[in-house]
Amino acid sequence: MNDFISLSDDKKTAFLLELSMKTVSLLHKSEHKTIAEKAIEYCREWLYNGSPDGDFLYDLLVNEQDGITIFAENTEDVSEQTVWNCIIDAVAFTSRKAYESEKVKCYPEPIELVSDDLIHHFMECYHCCFSDDKYIKNITEYLNSSTNKSEWKNYFEKII
Repeated sequence: MNDFISLSDDKKTAFLLELSMKTVSLLHKSEHKTIAEKAIEYCREWLYNGSPDGDFLYDLLVNEQDGITIFAENTEDVSEQTVWNCIIDAVAFTSRKAYESEKVKCYPEPIELVSDDLIHHFMECYHCCFSDDKYIKNITEYLNSSTNKSEWKNYFEKII
């Protein structure tokens, strides 16, 4: 947990997105997997290229048709709900960082609440999905030693 706090905002975002991508494999319905993967990919796109904007990322959470919070609320499967919570946390964190980079003065209310403290909820949910800390350790060590953001994507694509 202390390793997370010491990471830069970009590295914190990468950490949450990559662990979330691992949880997607636990979703049971393929259309839900696709939506989750797309949400994380849009967030990755923002991380590496600065686009799409915070509003677009926020809409991934709350869109009435296919917002990821809708899937979390509508599933009765507790383990699937836990997966959605990881994805929601990662997308919300990324959306907050996007808004901050845009120097937005007023955030949507749910995003206003997003801070580094979100990691506690995220990790609790993640550990319900996977009890193995080795993956977390590997990602944290890599991010702590890496300075080249352009290499992150290739590294993460290999380990997932």
